[in-house]
Amino acid sequence: MRLFAAVVPPPEVLDALDDELDRLGVRSLPVRWSGRSQWHLTLAFYGEAELAERTRFLAERVRGHPSLRLRLAGAGTFSGVLWAGVEGDVDAMATLAGALRDPADEKPFHPHLTLARWKRRSAQRPARRAAAALADFRSPRWQAEEVVLMSSVRDDQGSTYTVEHRAELGA
Repeated sequence: MRLFAAVVPPPEVLDALDDELDRLGVRSLPVRWSGRSQWHLTLAFYGEAELAERTRFLAERVRGHPSLRLRLAGAGTFSGVLWAGVEGDVDAMATLAGALRDPADEKPFHPHLTLARWKRRSAQRPARRAAAALADFRSPRWQAEEVVLMSSVRDDQGSTYTVEHRAELGA
């Protein structure tokens, strides 16, 4: 089972992002938009892993980490991805991600919410314009009280994410 650990923003934050994307009229860009059900902040990706083992691991590693005060803010692009940024307890979030990630994972942690992806080079410029349009976006603040362990199943329509376990922060 493909698994990852994430923080999922609450509905009012996702509503604000949804409304801003509609207001800006950027959804007609030549990119593959992520569905709202896929919006999350990845902390660690585990790939193929055993669910019971990762559930225990997550519960153990999350224990004692404080809840996080966050909000979505701004946007950017990298490597075929348009993303919304994160403000708030980002250093504490990075510490949490470090506790959950494989020590061999040397990629720097960059908290973000993936909005869209593309493969065609021609989509890069419009995606950068969308990121620029979202530069001043700020969602409502929220207190992230849990980390979820999610499974990811790919099919012809993309990926479907399912929450498999919830681990409370601050416990």
